[in-house]
Amino acid sequence: MKILIFLSVIFILSFLLLFWFVRHENEKEENKDSILALTVIAILFSVIITFVFAFILFLIMGSTSVIDTIFSLNINTNQLIVIGISFLIYWLTIDNIFEKFFEYLFGENINATLSLALSRVASFYIIGIIIKLNEGINMTISIGVSLIFLTIDVLYFSKNKKS
Repeated sequence: MKILIFLSVIFILSFLLLFWFVRHENEKEENKDSILALTVIAILFSVIITFVFAFILFLIMGSTSVIDTIFSLNINTNQLIVIGISFLIYWLTIDNIFEKFFEYLFGENINATLSLALSRVASFYIIGIIIKLNEGINMTISIGVSLIFLTIDVLYFSKNKKS
């Protein structure tokens, strides 16, 4: 239910913003489209945006679920959903700020990637404290999800170095 509410909020916000943007841009043109066409365009793009958010959310929840299964943490589904949504919100907002900061400090190298991974461990741990996870579970999830993100970052970094 929490996932549906989260995705509904994403859809509604993206629909409102896109509808406003499309209507604003449409008013500048001589050939104005109908409100129905503007609504359909906004709905289609909002669905695409919502699917992208859902895909990323399920990737994060999947990595958390894998860590839960590997270490037999027995996290219930509601906590898994809250963890996934919280990590997604962090990853889309604050993580980008940390990434740019470390790239500014170290340049685009492995040191920036490792520093970002350490900041993710700390951030995920703080999120776990806010969600009121058990300390052992919190540390395991924080390190595990950060390692999965680090693996993805290192693979991306090594692929770009070869190019």
